[in-house]
This record gives sequence, C-alpha cells and structure tokens, in this order.
Amino acid sequence: MADWRGKPVAVHALETIASMIFAELVAVVRPVGQAPVLHRRLERRGYSILVNDRPEDGISGSIIRAVEHVMPMRKCRGILICLADMPDVPQTHYNRICMAAEDIRSVVASTDGFSSSPPAFIGRKHFPELLALRGDQGARALLSHGVQIETMGASLRDIDTPEDLAERRPE
Repeated sequence: MADWRGKPVAVHALETIASMIFAELVAVVRPVGQAPVLHRRLERRGYSILVNDRPEDGISGSIIRAVEHVMPMRKCRGILICLADMPDVPQTHYNRICMAAEDIRSVVASTDGFSSSPPAFIGRKHFPELLALRGDQGARALLSHGVQIETMGASLRDIDTPEDLAERRPE
C-alpha cells in the first residue's frame, strides 16, 4: 500500500488488469482488516476477492486459492498470474502473454532475458501441478519450460521492501 507515483503500489497493477477483458477478475489478498483500502479498490473494479489468511504459505498459497476458485468454471482456459508488487508492467505486455497462450496446455512466462517470472499464463491442464505447489517459489519450475515473452527488465521489477521503493523513486 506504499505510495508509488501518487497511488498505492498494488493499485497500478489492479487498474491495468481491470482495464482488460477477462471473464473473471480474481484477487488473492490479505484480510480486509489489514488492507481495507485495497479491498475497496478491488471491489470497485469488480474483482472477486479471495482472502489468503495464511501468508506464511508463500505465493503458492495464493496461487492455490485462485486455482481452486476458477476450477469449477468449465470455460476457463487458464489463469493469468499477476503480482500486485509489480506496478510497471504495461498492458501491452499482459496482452502479449494472453495472445501467446494458445490453449489449455499453454504456459507463457515473462522474461527479462535471464529468468522466467510472472506475469504468466498457465493453462488449465496444469492446474493439478499448481495445486501441488508449496512455499514461496510459486510456479517458477513450470514457467521455465513455457513460452518466454521478453520485456524490459525494469517493467518486471517488483517492490518488496521500503529499500526497493526508495531505489525506484525518480530523482
């Protein structure tokens, strides 16, 4: 919720994604008491809000909650995993990922030319693998075997700490 260019870091990603056409917008977040502003903004943008009450499980816990939510939706071809702490990913990059996702077997990851990372599309066929994830590594192993969509590394940097925020501030 730290300020980044006039609004909370997470709001940049949620607004960019909400401006795109998806069957369902899902956000996995901390409980409302810990992030009331974020919950309000997500609700206003039409997101289904899933609470991750076990953040100690790492990113895998959030991915599992999202997959469990969309699995009953038979028309869902997969999920686009986006991180709220990556405020500089442009809509054009999200579009390129979605265009590269051909079917339910697709795995499409972002890369800065060195490593695979979110944002990423993971097709429905891989949901069982996602449900088996544990810890804070997320789907990194699966992403490394998918199609790689390269973008400038600066747009893929995340803001995890106050130091990261300070390093990214314009002079």
